[in-house]
Amino acid sequence: MFPYLDFQHCINKAIDRYRNHLFTYGTPQGLPSLLQVLSKHLAAYQVFAQPERITVTSGVQQALSILTHMPFPSGRRTVLAEQPTYTILLDMLALFGVPVQGIARTERGIDLDELETLFRDGDIKFFYTIPRFQNPLGASYGTETKKAIAALAKRYDVIVVEDDFLADLETDPKADPIHAYGASHVVYLKSYSKILFPGLRVGVAVLPPGLQDVFSRYKRFTDIDSSMLSQAALEIYIQSGMFARRKRKISDTYRLRMLRLVRALDACNGTQDVRHLRLEAGMHTHIELPPTLRTKTLIDRLAKKKIELRDADACFLPSFPKRPLLQLSISQIADDRIDEGVAALFAEIARMRRS
Repeated sequence: MFPYLDFQHCINKAIDRYRNHLFTYGTPQGLPSLLQVLSKHLAAYQVFAQPERITVTSGVQQALSILTHMPFPSGRRTVLAEQPTYTILLDMLALFGVPVQGIARTERGIDLDELETLFRDGDIKFFYTIPRFQNPLGASYGTETKKAIAALAKRYDVIVVEDDFLADLETDPKADPIHAYGASHVVYLKSYSKILFPGLRVGVAVLPPGLQDVFSRYKRFTDIDSSMLSQAALEIYIQSGMFARRKRKISDTYRLRMLRLVRALDACNGTQDVRHLRLEAGMHTHIELPPTLRTKTLIDRLAKKKIELRDADACFLPSFPKRPLLQLSISQIADDRIDEGVAALFAEIARMRRS
């Protein structure tokens, strides 16, 4: 599904158009012409920002690394992260020795009273959240929850780092990001690698004015600038209309895969103590197993049948209570093998119960 030929054309055009810029160092903030394009492009996601508030990064992960290292005006140091959450963020925080605290996130949402207590009384530098199609849960926050998070961030002067890496898979035109409700206290992160291809390594950070200068200084000493060739090619890809066509194609493809997965789960899951979500879009979801079922054994048995699954233990902080979750992803499976895989999963669960 990756648009290799289209993007190869854009790379060739970029070399012709920007040959005087591509072979010199650029600026930490990004290719100026791309920043202009991104300012207009992000408005379609209800993220309104002038070019000077946008920074191009080498993927969202670089932005997270910089935000983790750099000082914030509040002087606070602790990162608050949903549990479960993005594994690499937790590994990064552990590697750098950054204080981190967890708050439970379920398919039903988050405890806003607990979030307010942590914002008010804790040493929270920023709250990292994936409001849309959360990895690994697959669930999304509703509008009222996003508004409440934005309001709490403003009230207690806490920065929200909103990782919207799957924004392009959204099918609800009314589903706006947290940034739309409180831009002054939200860092908005978006990945272009997910919808194009991982090797692109282009992400975008939209920062409040109070963080922009420090972020730029830290980025300058991280990599001088992000790949100018990737940036120039992305600019052409967006302006030519290829990105819009690509977005429609991949959104439709993943929506149909997710619907097929949910139908298969509905058909095969006949037990009350194995729970699954009913999603209409996204890339990830999960099933929750009963504590009595040995998840590791289930994963090992399915691996022998060439079915790859993972539990979600690495998505929790070591000290945080873990839930027996099994991650499901539709990103690397052919449509016609989803039913087969789900049937094999529940057949193995049934065998383990009998034994």
